[in-house]
Amino acid sequence: MFGLKTTLKAIFTGAVLLASVSAQEAASVLPDVAISAEFPNAIPGFTPDLISGEPNNLKVTFRNTGKTDLKVNLIVGSVAEIGDFNNVIRNLTAYRYGTTLKADATLILPYTIKMEHASREVGLTLMADILDSSKNHFPVVVYNSTVNFTEPIQSWIDLQLIFLYVLIAGIFVAIGMFVKDAMAPEVKKTVKKSPALTAEERKTAEENMNVLDESWIPENHKPKSPKVTRRRA
Repeated sequence: MFGLKTTLKAIFTGAVLLASVSAQEAASVLPDVAISAEFPNAIPGFTPDLISGEPNNLKVTFRNTGKTDLKVNLIVGSVAEIGDFNNVIRNLTAYRYGTTLKADATLILPYTIKMEHASREVGLTLMADILDSSKNHFPVVVYNSTVNFTEPIQSWIDLQLIFLYVLIAGIFVAIGMFVKDAMAPEVKKTVKKSPALTAEERKTAEENMNVLDESWIPENHKPKSPKVTRRRA
């Protein structure tokens, strides 16, 4: 766990509303409220993982054990180096709620962390600004420990990306075929001429064309030769 005073110093530099609050004064009149932050995807007993560049949702639970109503004004945080907590890497977005926390009741509010960061362990501190009925501000620690930033998991199956690759490949293939057809020499078709027949070859061919194969014709269908009648003298 990081030092509370150092944590307050790092947070107050990025939050104007919390900067005016003295941590020592608040400690003596701090309302009876318990706060816890839950990472829904965290494994119990292990450091929570935050995915770089993607929304990381937290559930912040407020338990008011006092007899007067309170108001959760805002939640603000920062990410810092582990070795030197004064070295703040980035102040996180302040979420303003203005939600009433009833006496002897529980309130759950969402908080989202989204930032780009290399895969490594860092310090995370979240503070809540709580107001009492007199509108006095009280900073309360929501989370003060470490988290791991990890790279997002890239999916190998991306239908849109596959479609884009196929479309680009088809365009290149079409361009290649067009260039190939344009660069190819034009092929002229040659017509082979048959050699001229001699007079004897022509006569033989005509005789063969005039010969009729009558072997397949039935006898009753064959043309009959005209009968020659001889006249008596």
